[in-house]
Amino acid sequence: MFPFSALLGQDALTPQDLISQALENNLGLEVSRLEAGIKQDNARSEWGRFAPNLGFEVGVDRLYRQLNAQDLSSSSVFNPLDPEYQHRSSYSRAKLGGRLPFGSTYELSTSAGRMDSSYTERESAYYNPEYNTSVKLSVTQPLLRNFGLSVNLAPMRLAKAEVAVARLETRSAIETVMARVLLSSYEVFFSIRNLEVKRESIELAESLLGENRKRVELGRMSPINVTQAEARVAEAEAELIEARVFFQQRQNQLRELTQENFDLMAEDFVLAEVEGTLPAVPALIDRANFAGVMLTNNPDYQASLKAAENEGIRVVFTKNQRYPEVNLLMSVGTSGLHDNLEGSIDDFENRADVDWSLGIAVNVPLDNRTAKSRYHAARKREQQALLKVKQSEVQLLSALGSAIDQLEAGIERRDLIQQSVRLAREALAAEERRLENGKATNYEVLNQQRELSVSQTQGLAAEVEVQKAWIQLLLLQGKLSEALGFNLTFGEEKSAD
Repeated sequence: MFPFSALLGQDALTPQDLISQALENNLGLEVSRLEAGIKQDNARSEWGRFAPNLGFEVGVDRLYRQLNAQDLSSSSVFNPLDPEYQHRSSYSRAKLGGRLPFGSTYELSTSAGRMDSSYTERESAYYNPEYNTSVKLSVTQPLLRNFGLSVNLAPMRLAKAEVAVARLETRSAIETVMARVLLSSYEVFFSIRNLEVKRESIELAESLLGENRKRVELGRMSPINVTQAEARVAEAEAELIEARVFFQQRQNQLRELTQENFDLMAEDFVLAEVEGTLPAVPALIDRANFAGVMLTNNPDYQASLKAAENEGIRVVFTKNQRYPEVNLLMSVGTSGLHDNLEGSIDDFENRADVDWSLGIAVNVPLDNRTAKSRYHAARKREQQALLKVKQSEVQLLSALGSAIDQLEAGIERRDLIQQSVRLAREALAAEERRLENGKATNYEVLNQQRELSVSQTQGLAAEVEVQKAWIQLLLLQGKLSEALGFNLTFGEEKSAD
């Protein structure tokens, strides 16, 4: 007979080993990790809107045209006998521009160019050719729409919050997988114990069958007792088959959770002792304290809070977008002109003052229903998110109460069943002695064997139920990974915020 105890051992896989395999191979977790990575990339990309842009432009411009009567009559430069205008210029321009968190846009530009034309070729021209250079700073500052940090940083704050939500969702998915693997580990472990119980039950039934056969041969018992004992052996063997099926189902579940590819021919997991995997259940459960810890640490609840925060950011942004555009336009610069490039640059010093401009640009939409509708929709989504936070709180508190009730009831049931197992063992031993002394019937002993087997299986199932309730309680509190010794803190990557 296969030694089921070989499926247990000190050098076998611990629940932490199996959880590590699941975290590495579980496809659903990989999807969650990728989603968090995508959100992180999106957050980085949002900061790109404040990155400066550097631009260059070079070119040549050639113009040749006939002069019309108005050109000839308005200037004495042109010869009526040669009514042609020629213009050739080459230019280069560099600019550095971008956006600031207050909404300002800026552009610092410098340009240089050479021009040869009918103007420069005349005798009265100052320079031939003309080299012109300039430096200019232009700034546009919104005063209403798109003004302020809260509006211009809204996309970055939203992206950052979405990263936090994705990480919380990933953490929730990881801890859920941990809980499933841990529970499956307990079920596999106790299913192995149950196989031993059923093997022991068969041995007891076979032992009684052997004794009954001897008694029949000695004339101390009727043959019907042998038949009854044989029936009990068959019943115990059927129970073993059922226990094997349960064991294989839990092994398959464990493979599904921990392996990237499911191998039908894989060997069964050999498990280490699971006792001590989790901290002991506290003798007294403080429901208020457990609730406070849950609302502080539960990743699903924290994700709902972040989602509500996101909607608040959108409300601030859409509220600002209802305002008209009022932009302050400013520029300052200087320029130079000479017949060579160096002289044109040196000509900057000859300016008594700088060039500047100041103005206001106003743009008022005649129909602002789009911006107003988006603002009202954002406020409704914020209210919706806050209701979801409250709904999540109610659901979690209800689940917490149920988990505590199940844990307390499970502990009481486990203790009672353990007592019934002890009493069933004592009753079986007493009936066997009475049968030996002729004071009990074979049927009574068989019943006690059956009662012992059922009680032992119930005891193992009760222990699993206690662990299941304890796992659920730690999962709701967001403390399961910590209890198992896993650190799920996500490393904050460098960002521009």
